[in-house]
Amino acid sequence: MNKLLSVSALTLALTACGGGSSTDKKPDAEATKNTAPTLSGSLTLSTKALESASLVVDIKDEQNDSVTTTIIDKPQWLSVTTSSNQVTFNAEPSLFEVANHSFTVEVSDGKASNQYTLTVNVAENRAAWQPIELSNNEVIGNWQSSDGSVRLVFASEDAGVIAQNGELSRFEWSNPDVIALNTQAIDCLHECNQQALLEMEVLAKRDDAIRVELFNVSTDKGEVVTLYKSNAEFSSEYYADVDQSSFHSVNYLSTTGEESYFEVSLASYIPTASGSTTSYTYADFSATLEGKVLKINSDTLVTTQNTKQLSNLGHEVDVAFDLNLIDAEVIAQFDDFLVLKLRHVLTYKDESAQNIINESTELAEALLEKTSISALRKLTPVTVPELTVGKSYTGRLNNKNSDTGEGLTFRYVPTFFTITAADTATVTFNTPKSTDSFKWHYNLDNNGETVKVMGNGLETSLQFFTQPDGKMIMARERNKEQRQARLGYEFIEVVDDSSITLDDYKHLFSYLRQNYNSSSQKIYWYINDDGKGSFYYADQYGLENRADFTPSSYWQLEADNSISFAMMSQCPNAVDYASCKDEVLANQEVAYSSLFNFKILAKDGNKYLFDRLFWQSTYAYSERELKESIFQNSYWFGIEK
Repeated sequence: MNKLLSVSALTLALTACGGGSSTDKKPDAEATKNTAPTLSGSLTLSTKALESASLVVDIKDEQNDSVTTTIIDKPQWLSVTTSSNQVTFNAEPSLFEVANHSFTVEVSDGKASNQYTLTVNVAENRAAWQPIELSNNEVIGNWQSSDGSVRLVFASEDAGVIAQNGELSRFEWSNPDVIALNTQAIDCLHECNQQALLEMEVLAKRDDAIRVELFNVSTDKGEVVTLYKSNAEFSSEYYADVDQSSFHSVNYLSTTGEESYFEVSLASYIPTASGSTTSYTYADFSATLEGKVLKINSDTLVTTQNTKQLSNLGHEVDVAFDLNLIDAEVIAQFDDFLVLKLRHVLTYKDESAQNIINESTELAEALLEKTSISALRKLTPVTVPELTVGKSYTGRLNNKNSDTGEGLTFRYVPTFFTITAADTATVTFNTPKSTDSFKWHYNLDNNGETVKVMGNGLETSLQFFTQPDGKMIMARERNKEQRQARLGYEFIEVVDDSSITLDDYKHLFSYLRQNYNSSSQKIYWYINDDGKGSFYYADQYGLENRADFTPSSYWQLEADNSISFAMMSQCPNAVDYASCKDEVLANQEVAYSSLFNFKILAKDGNKYLFDRLFWQSTYAYSERELKESIFQNSYWFGIEK
């Protein structure tokens, strides 16, 4: 045993002295093998914007080699220094760096390396804010956040649009010290109610971006966001107006040199001798896109308006004004929206009229060049949906007037049709005056992409689109001779008559179409249990005044579960709808009489689509006889809670 121990001791001694064979040198090679340097400690640095901060961590290299530390994709506001046993990270973030950042840090001795993750948390620093002012020229343009959740279009020196999380609003803005945005409904054109007041305070500026606080004064909440100025390229797309309506104008922007066509609403304000008039008219035009400018190819006359003006002699005279479109420009195309800027001006139709009237300051202002902002929502072309035999669908197949030959004229055809065979559709005309029906039949040629419709003097093609909300639109092909833009109708399967009950009508509804709501006034539809109600009640106080709503009509539920109205003013001796209707029809000497019928076509949550059939009888003095007409339209109603 002692011998063995002695041998072992001798072997150790020889090894330590470097003696022995080549095999005996192997432990020395392993002892000198290189290892990568390492960092120890927390690699998280927290600070505030506009404040400097440092983080020191230990570095170790087993071989005591010279070590370098590198931050991969290092921003200018972050630096690193390395000593023999420590690494120091220095951060001097601006307001643009407010966020939680992650960086890859590499430590190397030139032969081996390790990588680590450095986290730098930069918090907001309200105490250091020093708001700056921008000129109007600096503000005007398109701005958006990096994720697209906020987009601002300052289209002119007083108007623009804002998109936040898919919701679009128009705004009027001013720039005294903070940029104030008075946001309004996107489809409002004149005398719009304020939705919210936003104050945009610019906190920092650099060549490509601004850091701002968007503060909602109405809700007392703010959002700090970095906005980048953008000049996005345009693409060819279809668009529709954003009105809450059962029909829409279908527009097209072409970026390939083809003709673009649009139909957008303008507000025209003209002071008169007895007050003022504001009209909402459609400007339809075709154009060719050149850069951002839409070079108009069509007639620029939008409409002619006849007014009463005060003459130099102190009496009223008739004066006509032309509303002309000057030019149009594509301001922005983003997400599901297209934003246009249109310049237009009022002029005397007859320039000599200016010499005979006492032109007021208000009229002189109205005759100055005006700018309107119009927003359109994207449409996506789709194949023809399934058209099921026996089902009815919303949408007009034909827009023409029709005389039945029996003294009754249909001014608009019904707003829905029925598929009566695989290649046939039928439109049925009813009247609240009687149970008689009139029918038109149309042949359908469905190629999968479009449907050719023929019958009763009509030959056109239907194209189908989806809106961003998934709803479908059915649009007739464009007819340049009739109008520049196309009309599209919401395509929805009509609910079965038997599924409609009286309870469906027992809501307080408001008309959702923009031109049925002006300023603070809403238009309501309601029925009471006593057989009275109103299909058109204007009130500016809304639900607060509901108890004081005064019925103006008698109503009756019909066999097809529609509901009819007769106006009390036309039947002073009546006690209900039946007696009122009889009195209206029996009176052949009044200059005007009418009956109304409403029917639910579709339901979408708290929104109902109603078909309105309007029968009227007017006395034609030139022909000395009564003329009967039917008007039919559909309207979206919203249930008021």
